[in-house]
Amino acid sequence: MREATAHLWITGPTRAAREAAAAALPFPDPVSVDCHRGLRGPYTGAGELMRLLVPRTHERGPLPGGTRLSILAAAPELSALLGAPEPTLTSAAPPGERTRWYGHERTRRIANGLVDHLAAHPGPPLTLVFHDVHEADATDAEFLAIALRRLDPARVRIVVCSDDDTPDSSLAPATAAELCRRAEHREAPAVPDTYAGEFVGTDGTGEPDDIYRQLDPAARAKLHDSRADELEASPAWSWRLGAVPYHRAHGSSPDAGHAACESAVEYCLGMGYYTAALELTARIDDLLGPDAPWPARYRQLRQRGLCLALLDRPAEAEAAYYDVLARTTDPKVHTTVSYALSVLFTRLYDAPRKDHVRALAHINTAIAFIDQLPDAEDRAFHTAFMHNGKALVTMHLGDLPEALRLVDTALAAVEDLPPGRHHLHKSVLHHNRAQLLARLGRGQEALEEYERIVAQDPNHPEYRFDRAVLHHQQGRFQAALADYAEVERISPPFAELHYNRGDLYSAAGGGDAAAEFARALELEPTRTDARIALAELWLDDERATEAAELAREGLALSPDDPSLLCVQGTALLALGTADAALHSLDRALAVDPATPGAHANRASAHLALGHHEEALRDLTTALALSPDDPDLLHNRGYVHESAGQWARALDDYTRALELPGADREALEERRAECRERVSAEG
Repeated sequence: MREATAHLWITGPTRAAREAAAAALPFPDPVSVDCHRGLRGPYTGAGELMRLLVPRTHERGPLPGGTRLSILAAAPELSALLGAPEPTLTSAAPPGERTRWYGHERTRRIANGLVDHLAAHPGPPLTLVFHDVHEADATDAEFLAIALRRLDPARVRIVVCSDDDTPDSSLAPATAAELCRRAEHREAPAVPDTYAGEFVGTDGTGEPDDIYRQLDPAARAKLHDSRADELEASPAWSWRLGAVPYHRAHGSSPDAGHAACESAVEYCLGMGYYTAALELTARIDDLLGPDAPWPARYRQLRQRGLCLALLDRPAEAEAAYYDVLARTTDPKVHTTVSYALSVLFTRLYDAPRKDHVRALAHINTAIAFIDQLPDAEDRAFHTAFMHNGKALVTMHLGDLPEALRLVDTALAAVEDLPPGRHHLHKSVLHHNRAQLLARLGRGQEALEEYERIVAQDPNHPEYRFDRAVLHHQQGRFQAALADYAEVERISPPFAELHYNRGDLYSAAGGGDAAAEFARALELEPTRTDARIALAELWLDDERATEAAELAREGLALSPDDPSLLCVQGTALLALGTADAALHSLDRALAVDPATPGAHANRASAHLALGHHEEALRDLTTALALSPDDPDLLHNRGYVHESAGQWARALDDYTRALELPGADREALEERRAECRERVSAEG
């Protein structure tokens, strides 16, 4: 069953039919944007939407930091209005010194920031029409999936126009799933296609017309050159990520085409738009041809492998890297690519393919080639970089002291680099050192490292986030809250921040933990830890109905999650439906029999149904799993007592009193009652 029908999904075989159907909708002042990635690449649709909406409301006051950064990522032209993003060592690093890349989850953060802006939009309800969504870049597809899920269609109605709704549609799966769940589908009636424009003016998003086909190649190339010149002169910079590379690639100069694509690849890699970068490397491959000089071919192959790795496609990345190694004996290439292979096996592969020993072999190969590098600065840099990589592998192999020694070796090597160079990599090394010190229990030294790198790179959120975690672990709750607040200001929104802050509030008080867990779920509904934490708070607050619904929603996403099944069973038990609770708890324990809480809760369900033996069996199993839990002994004593087994109950109550955390007053009262019963039976 669809959860909402106010969002709309219009399909039809032609753009003209879909546009006519959208224009006929009875909604006032719709805002329409084109999502075809051939126009502006990443965020073609979302970026244009921001360019249309943000100037209308800018005078209402400054935007929240995370929202502003998300808007600037999607629509960089708005920096003239909103101010440029605060620089970080990552964003400011020259291309040759970039040693850190954004995780692929960054675009989800940007999308959530854009949706936050739309959800807070003042004034009357909005209708947003998105055309050619089947041709959207991955960033727009992700944004639309999140917007469909999060936005109330009574306030922001989304109209998606695409070619069809069949399983073979080129819509991104997540977008198609949200449309099926939340949108009313309408088929656009056929209309005559009256488009009379020329093909080059469509920037490659249409079909070549007869005039274009009949032109000789040189004349066609000149048309593309002229259109590229026009777009490059436009103040709308983002044309350089879509239409400009397209036209330059089809223009009169292969070198200009290569340069335009290279520039777009570098930007997309730097921003975390890896699907677009991967497509552009394929275009570069076509431009280079089979006889390309090695430096250009190596750059294209290396970029392709990097994109695949960052898109979490390690098997394809591995094949690309071996392809590079098979083409050359250059020691610098073998150093770099062997390092990349090491990262695949120690970090990126899933558990069945992960192989830290193989990763160690690859990183040792990389280190072995360093002495063959002719340039002293190259040798110093690669010594630092590769020993840092070996530290990662060594850490995964469980030798934290050796990992720390390797990072210290890397830090010593960077001292041989020229002053003013490689600031980013130096900060990465100090960050890794801080993380290792924290894991080794050397908290004060770790904090000193964080102080150093936050001072050097104050706008990079990861450093402050990790320092907040360390503050929390060491009981400095106010310091942790201050860091979390700063992270929220300098980063697009992400769920882990709110989960951690909710966890801190639960431990220390002083804030609304439930609101933080709810916000984490708003951003990422698959966060089971936040869902369980919120449900448990609601159970403590006697809101069992809401807790049961929260568990039900989670199980719709993860049907066999034992923790969610356990929470559902607990909530149903609190609602007085012991049979339903027993069913959920049986399912939880069928998936994971080693969950003490599920055994304890199933015992309560059995007891409510009068199944004393079953309740005792569950509590005994729970105690075997968690023998130092006084509450389990207390509960088993109560079941013994309910069954008239006074001596056994007395023994459990007595043992519980010997454990820390026991409810001494209640236990003493029950024990006194049992003693009287035992004496009476004397």
